[in-house]
Amino acid sequence: MNTGGARIVSISNNGVKMCAAAARISTTDGGAIKAMERGDGGEKDLKLIKKVVASGHKTILEHLSFTIAFHDVSVLAEQGLIEFRLASYTVKSRRYVDFSGAGYVTPASLSAEMGAIYKENMDARFEDYRKLLALGVAREDARFVLPYCFKSNFYMTLNARELAHVIASMQYGRLSRYEELKVIGESLNEQLKEIMGETDISEKPSQAKFASREKEIRFEPLHICSPEAEVVIQPEAPEKALDYALRLTDRFDGENVIKQLVKDARPRELEMLSYGFTVKNVSLSCVTHFTRHRMQSLIVPFVEEALTGGGYVLPQSVKANKEANEIYENAFKNNLENAKKMASLGADSAILAYFALSGNTVDILFTMNARELLHFMKLRTCTRAQWEIRDAANDMLVGLMESFPALFKHFGPSCAVNGFCPEGRLSCGRLQKTEE
Repeated sequence: MNTGGARIVSISNNGVKMCAAAARISTTDGGAIKAMERGDGGEKDLKLIKKVVASGHKTILEHLSFTIAFHDVSVLAEQGLIEFRLASYTVKSRRYVDFSGAGYVTPASLSAEMGAIYKENMDARFEDYRKLLALGVAREDARFVLPYCFKSNFYMTLNARELAHVIASMQYGRLSRYEELKVIGESLNEQLKEIMGETDISEKPSQAKFASREKEIRFEPLHICSPEAEVVIQPEAPEKALDYALRLTDRFDGENVIKQLVKDARPRELEMLSYGFTVKNVSLSCVTHFTRHRMQSLIVPFVEEALTGGGYVLPQSVKANKEANEIYENAFKNNLENAKKMASLGADSAILAYFALSGNTVDILFTMNARELLHFMKLRTCTRAQWEIRDAANDMLVGLMESFPALFKHFGPSCAVNGFCPEGRLSCGRLQKTEE
């Protein structure tokens, strides 16, 4: 496998000692400080952790945190990993960074014939990317022709319990279908063993079991599409629920109570309202923007379905340039032809996932409460937001205003909601013009 890997680069200070202290404080006399002082941060604490974890009480592991550097892994691997909710991520931006020389991951299991097709195709897609940039197409639009094997670098921070869950998914669960992720999972498991010694905190294969129905590989015809968002789940009586929450907290006086709530630093009452959305025809690049919002529940298909579904986005910047448009359209046609060749040679869907281009589309489903939606709209209806997710966010907001206008008429970009722009020197300047 021509890829990088993952390395645990940071461990929380006194993490082992903290886990052991958590084990002590829940079952023995004495205060929190004394429970810590009784530990040694070494063998004594590890034995206690092993005993408690073996009895099924894994919450103590949440006091030990790791930061992992993922270096030169595929963006396919990145997509699978950033879907884990109980972790923090920082990813190299494809909107601002030139990926011309990023390189790509090549699966080790390819036959010589498959390998030749794979190399020719991926080299061609990177050349398409470079040509689009040379024609003045913005990086955020040129990236749509990059295949999902291109190399990504990012950081992930999570606690020990969640790390064990992530590793199990890579070794035995939904991510194990991809050879690359399975290898990374094995590497991380070995690193974790070195840190924890004989204290086994891993999940068993049965805990990571994931049902996945094998589907016949069928390629739909190529077609251009645009994101379409729709509200599909909403509270039965949102006004009543919010009014009750506001009366319980009794924090606001006078008129425009909802407007005061939306501007408040802690609008906890909004969490009582939950909404669900479908966003159809959203590019894989745009999916990552949705995925980064942690406070939500999100369903995303396997990446290979973006390839086989045939849909892709066409940005206006490309459409307006005849030469760029021809390069762009041919990239998707040629890529699909090569993917079909690979399938005819026996490539399975896990290999074909690397042929999905960043501009290929899928449908997603997610739920957010109104507090997270407020945060989402501040960011995603802003003129600084990527155009595709901005269009989807505006569609979502239209549907929300139809559902509960008294609340959602106050939602929008940060400048409209809070009266100031958080973008600093990158501000569009619209707020200043409005004030003048």
